[in-house]
Amino acid sequence: MRKWLRLTLIILGSLIALIFLLFLGLALYIRANKAAFLEQVTAQINDRIEGKILVEDMEPSLIRNFPNISLGLKHVQLQDSLYPVHKRPLLDVQEVYIRLNTWSILRKHVDVKEIIVEDGKICLFTDSSGYTNTSVLQRKSPSHRKSSKDADVGHLLLQNITFIIENQQKFKRFELDIKRLSGRMQRQGEDLKIALDLNMLSKHFEFNTQKGSYLKDKLMEMPLQVTFNKQSKVLQIPEQEIRIDHQPVLIGGQFIFAQKPPSFSLKITANQVLLKEAASWLPPNISGKLNMISLEKPMDAVANLDGHMKFRDTPRVVVRWKTTNNVLHTSLGQWTNCSFTGDFNNQVLPITDHTDANSAVNIFNLSASFGNVPVKADTIRVVNLKEPLLRGHFRSSFPLVNLNESEELPLTFTAGNAVADLNYTGPLMKHDPTPSSLLGEVQVSNAAFSYTPRALNFKNCNATLRFTGQDLLLENIRLQSGNSSLFMNGQMKNVLNFYFTAPEKIVLDWNIKSPLVDLNEFKSYLSPRVSKKKARANRKAKMSRVGAQLDEVLAASNVNMNVQLDKTTYKHFTAQNVKAVMALTASDILLNNIGLQLAGGTLNMKGKVHQQGNNNFFDVAAGFVNVNMSQLFYAFDNFGMDGLTHKNIKGTATVRTNIKGNILDNGTLAKRSINGTIQLAMRKGALVDFGPLADIGNFIFKKRRLDSITFDNLNNTFRVENGKVIIPQMRIASSAVNIDLQGVYGIGGGTNIQMQIPLRNPNKDTAIADEAERYRRSRKGIILNLHAVSGPDGKVKIKMGKGNDD
Repeated sequence: MRKWLRLTLIILGSLIALIFLLFLGLALYIRANKAAFLEQVTAQINDRIEGKILVEDMEPSLIRNFPNISLGLKHVQLQDSLYPVHKRPLLDVQEVYIRLNTWSILRKHVDVKEIIVEDGKICLFTDSSGYTNTSVLQRKSPSHRKSSKDADVGHLLLQNITFIIENQQKFKRFELDIKRLSGRMQRQGEDLKIALDLNMLSKHFEFNTQKGSYLKDKLMEMPLQVTFNKQSKVLQIPEQEIRIDHQPVLIGGQFIFAQKPPSFSLKITANQVLLKEAASWLPPNISGKLNMISLEKPMDAVANLDGHMKFRDTPRVVVRWKTTNNVLHTSLGQWTNCSFTGDFNNQVLPITDHTDANSAVNIFNLSASFGNVPVKADTIRVVNLKEPLLRGHFRSSFPLVNLNESEELPLTFTAGNAVADLNYTGPLMKHDPTPSSLLGEVQVSNAAFSYTPRALNFKNCNATLRFTGQDLLLENIRLQSGNSSLFMNGQMKNVLNFYFTAPEKIVLDWNIKSPLVDLNEFKSYLSPRVSKKKARANRKAKMSRVGAQLDEVLAASNVNMNVQLDKTTYKHFTAQNVKAVMALTASDILLNNIGLQLAGGTLNMKGKVHQQGNNNFFDVAAGFVNVNMSQLFYAFDNFGMDGLTHKNIKGTATVRTNIKGNILDNGTLAKRSINGTIQLAMRKGALVDFGPLADIGNFIFKKRRLDSITFDNLNNTFRVENGKVIIPQMRIASSAVNIDLQGVYGIGGGTNIQMQIPLRNPNKDTAIADEAERYRRSRKGIILNLHAVSGPDGKVKIKMGKGNDD
């Protein structure tokens, strides 16, 4: 080795050894005097800030990272001057580790190789008056020294740090639990290239604490590459992937800090994200509205945000989404095979306000199945999200049997088709009192169905259901049930307002005409309603709310009917020219005014039937004028009597009745329940083969033909008590015999009638015009006392004597 080379190496080696010894000596000195050194450093810092810094311990390391200088600070706390009041230090961490480039200090340009902050909290606090604890960073006196170059930070690492920004004046709070934040910066001319790798839990992200938090309790994984241009002051974020609760999301955009206030624009793309998951990223005032619906499968969404970083500024937000073959759940039921596109816009009107009131949600080209009913809608709009109002144009065409999937629907269809074209406007929130509106019509053709609660079957049915806003018009309805044909028109007022909220307030007004109604086919109205069996708990509801509520509406609503029938029948009852005003409530059939032709005369009737299980109470006032008694008894099944039937009585009568009682659900009278009065005025009457008179003939008057007697007039008022007819004292003045009688006739048993029969032949007194004289003469001679009683077999027997008075 040449002498000059060896000398050079010796000098360089000696110089390096000298520097190393100097560094070693400095390290030993600092370590030996670290308490005094730490006190001097903190004192100098405290002299320059509006507060104080507290450092529990300091560990210098000059050898481990040679030739760099490393410094470890233990339990560092930075307090502002009002810390005793608000108790929120700006910095409170267990350890701060700083690694510096030694040579950069000599160049008067601090090159920080690495800063590591671990285990603690960073809190930027502003109280309601506007005071902030960041004032601790302000110098106590202004510095007149020339500014030096900015320090470069090569690597920043935060671990287990809670970062809080709390501004009580502007109602903002951000709290992030940073598990790990690794950041590196590189200069390229005027650009600073910043690489961040962030793993944190977003506890609070509240731009307005009164509206709630975005990204509440969400895990965030954010490897970000950003560029900041020092000249233009633009922070550029190229589009790249981050993760929110492991859901990949693309984010890109820019912040322009040269503007006052700084502006920003962001684009966020979430492909194949569940609506429920995306809604959970939003504050409750928005997610609460979105949670009223849910989608089973993911959807694609793109959000664009443009705004300014200033107090109470809400950015312009436009979100677009699409989904295909999804399943949508709403408060009305489940929508399957659901495909649509849509958007959200919080600036509907061209004003600067970006508020809920100026926001709208649009759904385009909706195609779905509601149960088995296909539905299409060109556009559905939800406007004013403060009080959201839904508007949509819906169309559908389907076989009616598709409705049978809903087990709660009270109708079961076997044939027919429906075509619907409807425009709906109504509130989206459950308790919003804004009235709904429905315009359009539903056409039903060739329908056949069963109304399950009443076991009624209909066929050959056609109808037009026309919605005019709040009301429903029922037009050109034709129903056929067995022998009955009904032609109907009607309306339901305020059906949209009351359908779900108060079905008992709905009133259905019907105008009904028919050439023939067979009431035997409608006897089920006397029975309790029978509801369909509820769906199994594990069965998914398709149209459950609509179908179940229809049953509630039909059960609770009130029906007014104006009826005109050419002919109506019920068992032996046949009437013509029936005109009736009736009403049906949840529990009553109200017969407000009924007029008809019956048994050669007319009938007018008022009353009600109260449904109570299988034994229904009725209260009826009726007037029969000039009716044929034989036909009347036949029409009403002899009024439940066995002893006196339509075969035994003839004549024309006017009858006024007020009767109360019970009618069974099979349409028969509960005999012992009947109470009331019967006023009878009968002309040209006859009793034919009437058993009790035939029995009298077995005692006496065998030659007077008591099996067929006639009488001109019969007038009396009878009381009916618990199925027994109370007969006040009266005379039956007939062609064969005069009978004075009184007592009780029992419907179904309990008969006890006392009779006095003068033996004098009535034909001897026919020439006497004075009725009192004729009566006095009829009582001359022998008077036979008989009584009629019910026997053990229920039949009436005639016995000698006065009965109970014997």
